[in-house]
Amino acid sequence: MANKNNTPKAISWTASEYIDHQQGATWYLGLGVATIALATIFYLILKDYFSSVAVVVIGLAVGMFAHRTPQQLNYELSAEGLKIQDKDFGFNQFKSFAIMPGEQVGSIELEPIKRFMPPISVFFAAKDQEAIVGLLQEHLPYEERSLDTVERISRRLKF
Repeated sequence: MANKNNTPKAISWTASEYIDHQQGATWYLGLGVATIALATIFYLILKDYFSSVAVVVIGLAVGMFAHRTPQQLNYELSAEGLKIQDKDFGFNQFKSFAIMPGEQVGSIELEPIKRFMPPISVFFAAKDQEAIVGLLQEHLPYEERSLDTVERISRRLKF
């Protein structure tokens, strides 16, 4: 059911929890070489095995996370707020939203009011963007935002 400006009162969709970049053998080889090089540099500079082992463990964790397949999440946006799977977020938990530049799929980032709460990223199909943005604009202000440094590096590395 839609309101007078053709924005639906609620919309639901299914989307990936994050963009899945398929890393090939070359990507994992590069990660391994970079990890070993960084661990060696740490050992040569600090003369400490612990920091070198920590770098290797972090490299392994990055490799395992990169290999993980994202889940398909159910999203529902209504006048009450955003529901992701079984977790509810009221609009009163957010300052604003931004449409983030995407690759294959669109995404919106919701900026939380709480200082230590991370932003919530919501992915969606391009066909749903108008309805989602229209519904969000009724409850939250839109804010122009660009990708932060970590996100730019992550996208460049296809992580």
